[in-house]
Amino acid sequence: MTPDLPIVEHAILEMSNAFRQQQGRDAVRRNKTLDQAARDFARYLARTTKFSHTADGRRPADRAQAAGYRYCRVAENLALNMDSRGFETRDLAHQAVEGWKESPPHRKAMLDPFVTEIGIGVAKAPDEQRYLSVQLFGRPRALQYQFTIRNRSRQVVRYTHGGARHRLGPGAEVQHTACTPGELDLENVTPAGRAAGTAASYQTRDGDLFVVTPRDGNLVVEYRPRTE
Repeated sequence: MTPDLPIVEHAILEMSNAFRQQQGRDAVRRNKTLDQAARDFARYLARTTKFSHTADGRRPADRAQAAGYRYCRVAENLALNMDSRGFETRDLAHQAVEGWKESPPHRKAMLDPFVTEIGIGVAKAPDEQRYLSVQLFGRPRALQYQFTIRNRSRQVVRYTHGGARHRLGPGAEVQHTACTPGELDLENVTPAGRAAGTAASYQTRDGDLFVVTPRDGNLVVEYRPRTE
């Protein structure tokens, strides 16, 4: 049995999106550039018998970028399925998707809440019933977000964002660009209108502005969310 590979790819998309939606995630949409990168790598793996995310000396993000995808975030899943009898079309898709769902790292990539697009490639090895399937998830650079911190005090403001600590000098302003939402924690700063000592912790969004000012001997932050 020889499966129809374009239909296998479409079935992988359907099954993957059904799984994402079952788990409370948004569906991803196919992207032609990611499709091309996934197909090229699937064919390479099928032709060379290699099987790893860096088999061609590049990372998944490198391949996406080389294909012309301006990425903010990239994740990849690989599957290898063999059967001397061949595969029915939907059965091949089902085996690849179920294998990913049962593997924690692959499951994590499938359920990444921040990816919005996907490329899918399936290729058959020469002279044998061995099939390589590639899922290439992406979030385009156009979906980056920005927020601003403005320090109107005469003190250094220290804060943590994205797992990294930062400092902002007196009177300075900084604009952060990020691919995914993250926590902002301002040290020794109190949210405006709250009791002293209250933690200034926020989930950042695009267009947010945080203004730190001195007030009654303390530092206070005014949070000005984006305009919807």
